Amino acid sequence: MKKLIKFVKQIVGFVVIILLSLQNIQAQESTKISELFLMDAAPDYESAPFPYDFTSSDIKDFFNPENSGKYPSTNLFDGYFKTCWLVGQSKTDKQSTLYIKIPTNIALENIILNIFSGYGKSEQLYYQNSRPKKIKLSLFSAFYPEGFSTEVGNLYIIKEIPLDKNIELSDTFGLQSFPLNLDKKVLLDFQEKASVACKSFSGESYNRFSEVVTPKIFMPSFILKVEVIESYSGTKYDDICISELFFNDRFITSYPDRYNEIKDVYIENDNTLLLDYESRKAVVIYKDTSSVFTMVDWPENSNWAILHFVPNDEAGEGSRMEEYYSLIDLKQGKIVDAEFEKCTGISLMFQSIEKEESGRVYINYDGEYKIELK
Repeated sequence: MKKLIKFVKQIVGFVVIILLSLQNIQAQESTKISELFLMDAAPDYESAPFPYDFTSSDIKDFFNPENSGKYPSTNLFDGYFKTCWLVGQSKTDKQSTLYIKIPTNIALENIILNIFSGYGKSEQLYYQNSRPKKIKLSLFSAFYPEGFSTEVGNLYIIKEIPLDKNIELSDTFGLQSFPLNLDKKVLLDFQEKASVACKSFSGESYNRFSEVVTPKIFMPSFILKVEVIESYSGTKYDDICISELFFNDRFITSYPDRYNEIKDVYIENDNTLLLDYESRKAVVIYKDTSSVFTMVDWPENSNWAILHFVPNDEAGEGSRMEEYYSLIDLKQGKIVDAEFEKCTGISLMFQSIEKEESGRVYINYDGEYKIELK
């Protein structure tokens, strides 16, 4: 009997995906309660190339979203600024729309949206292509009926919150950060009221799932809708591009054109940090004669390290020493403390760096949540 139910769920899930693939996400334009299918990011996302539940209106096949075009929306989450999502054309009103689930492990009032606007492959291509100038953000209260899932994603019941936000981007080749300044109390009050109505919802995909599964739990979350409403014109192309988009549970920096594998990281003479590359040894990446380097915390075979140091005026015998921390981006060979704090909203003080078996490197923020380093 269990095998039969599992088989029926797979068939229902497949039918739902086909129906949703044929739709152009029109129901979500209403302020009424509607349904939305998001591709699922597994907790370790080893089985998915993206860290967030999301969808975009240009995806035609949820099983192969990367085949939605030469520049698909999956490029937004690959941790690489040299790829991009082609949102649409600057001379038309036909731009694609993105829906992305906000991380549930970060306090709503602390959410930061980070965007690398334009085509990040090179500064020349950045200006040759169009890029967003103004982005409209809409917020939805969302509920996942437990069990309403397929092999590639989850169905959400959503209700739009009357809280539109517009952000204006600088015409700058690089990462830009936008604290959303969400009012937690307002959002949770709205969500509580919406949850009552969602339990009596009826919709095409929802009803198909209901034939197999009766949801006992409606798990709450929030979904952000991203729309480009104005753009900077490209000098050569009309394509509107966005290279990367992430919240403050990730920190992404650019890769150099030529990347050398790191073999070792170590301190010399108490004030110099050196790297051994595959092709070069003892390369100085940071030196500070005003401090004493006490330790470098480097997860082996990773691109990141935390340098522990004490200023010289605090390092005297018998003095009270306060240790400081700096995040080192080894692939670029520089300290990125200011960039990290801007993207994540937190200080590195007393934070630890760790590496999972999967190879992912992250900052463990006070044990509350992980910030992936890319």
